[in-house]
Amino acid sequence: MRILLTILILFLATTAMAQDVPYAGQPRYPEGRLTVSAGGGVAKYNGEFTDHNVGELFWGQVTYELSSYVRLGLQGEKGMLNYNRRWRRNTRTAYETQFGREPELNGVERSTEFTALAAVLFLDLLPTEFLNVYLYGGAGKMWYMPEDYRSRVTRYYPGNPEQETWVFPGGIGFDIMITPTIGFNLEGRANLTTTGGLDAFASDYVRDRFAEESGVGRNPNAAKTADDLYFSVTAGIKIWLFPDNDIDNDGLTNDEEAELGTNPYDADTDGDLLTDWHEVRNLGSDPRLMDSDGDGLTDYEETIKYRTRPDMLDTDGDGIGDAEEIQRFNTDALSADSDGDGLADGLELQLGTNPNRVDTDGDGLRDGDEYLKYGTDPLLPDSDGDGIADYDEVFVGKTEAISADSDKDGLTDFEERSIEGTDPFNPDTDGDGLTDYEELRITGTDPKNPDTDGDGFIDSVDKCPRLPETRNGFQDDDGCPDTRP
Repeated sequence: MRILLTILILFLATTAMAQDVPYAGQPRYPEGRLTVSAGGGVAKYNGEFTDHNVGELFWGQVTYELSSYVRLGLQGEKGMLNYNRRWRRNTRTAYETQFGREPELNGVERSTEFTALAAVLFLDLLPTEFLNVYLYGGAGKMWYMPEDYRSRVTRYYPGNPEQETWVFPGGIGFDIMITPTIGFNLEGRANLTTTGGLDAFASDYVRDRFAEESGVGRNPNAAKTADDLYFSVTAGIKIWLFPDNDIDNDGLTNDEEAELGTNPYDADTDGDLLTDWHEVRNLGSDPRLMDSDGDGLTDYEETIKYRTRPDMLDTDGDGIGDAEEIQRFNTDALSADSDGDGLADGLELQLGTNPNRVDTDGDGLRDGDEYLKYGTDPLLPDSDGDGIADYDEVFVGKTEAISADSDKDGLTDFEERSIEGTDPFNPDTDGDGLTDYEELRITGTDPKNPDTDGDGFIDSVDKCPRLPETRNGFQDDDGCPDTRP
């Protein structure tokens, strides 16, 4: 108990000294793979003479971190097992054989000094928490010397009172962080041995020896005895040595990862196959998210497969998200104008044109030229519906591609060019004062001949433009045929 009180006082003192640098919580980042622990506690013997007695124990441990959750270590214990050696009904004959029949030899306080050294494997369950819980187990050797062997008061005793046996420790431990490099440690363990002689009383061995020497044979009804073991509870201080400020070797220090909120034990916190360092230093993406920009593509897909920006929804700035371009529209997410027609892919979707086709309506004009330069409809090969394709109007006939009647004479450009042969740029092709439409639809005259009937009067003043004047001295100025009265 004095040892536990001393350890508690040491713990409180260490905590007080650590107040200037309070532990920040999780993640804790113990900055060092190698740890050294020391402390003390109590040991409790368990065997033929199991009772309430405990003995003092000193303990030390060295561990090395193999991974975030697994450590390998070496631990040693040196202590005392205290017990009350006493006669018991189920071991009566063997007890009397080993220790004698005199009453004063019964109920005697005894002890066994021991030293144990074992290799131990640790499994950390909460390595990033303020309170880490771990399980462990191992194997090693134990050297022990029972008081009754040393004083040679037993009937059967070895030539050398110091004995050895295999020991198999296993238990549970707790690390309570004080600073990133100092922790308070508690452990409880059971230590199994392969001997029944920790108490100088391997009852089966005593029975066998006595039966062999006396020649009377062994009692077949005698109780079988199990190997002795002991329990230990320790407390101590754990120190992390040789600081490792980049535990996961990702290029970011533990302090940087603490600020970023990434996992210092995992080089790829979000599991997107890109290291935290690469995301922070080179890509500008969020190392905590597989899809930093939330566009439906993982940062790895964007960076490695498609070469888009993992920190931008729309790498090429065309108004369409990268995922939509790749998965839905099959456009180039790295080019704002996938088909090179002069229109951004996003604008083409608004207009209804095909962002993967230069000339959506197939009229010979690029969609960008139709929308931005000529004002024609890139979805219609004949924007004004006059019967002449936009390309023909723009490059061949030079008529208005957005107006069915370029000269506004009432006749479509197609009628003038392909049917009537009139000038689609001149409302009065023959200059006779009548529009082409009036001549064709009203007067029935020839819009390409200013004097349809050839009587010398232009159609606009000729009262009979389709009938020649009769020159007979009677009303020879009206342009109509007549006879003298």
